[in-house]
Amino acid sequence: MNTRGLRQFASFAAIGIVNTAIYYAVYVTVNLWTPYLAAHVAGYAVAVSASFLLNSYITLRIKPTWRGFARYPLSGAVNVVASGLMLHVSVRALGMDEHLAALGAGLLATPLSFLVARWAITAGRAPAPPATGTIRARVHERQR
Repeated sequence: MNTRGLRQFASFAAIGIVNTAIYYAVYVTVNLWTPYLAAHVAGYAVAVSASFLLNSYITLRIKPTWRGFARYPLSGAVNVVASGLMLHVSVRALGMDEHLAALGAGLLATPLSFLVARWAITAGRAPAPPATGTIRARVHERQR
């Protein structure tokens, strides 16, 4: 992965931490007035929406689209399935402690989740022009 990809991945991971706090804050607040499962759904909906917007604007630096928003939950689904499979293999086949295996599986599934999230947000878009002032930008201008 190149420097840009590493920066994006680090941003994605940091936003994941912020997103967890958003989920929990909404969950706790809504749970004051509604049953816990309703609070969970509300927290999840707000957190996924916030994650999509933050990753669009901050991580990938592009304007979000409704099409990207519709695809974005796939990254969460991929994370749940991949981490679940890794958790199962770690506990059943490798004999790892369930708690450590859950942490490890979550960490190992994050890069795959990042790739799916990046695809969901950016699929179907024209590539962005190179940054101003770079050699690629000057070549790009000459080619126009």
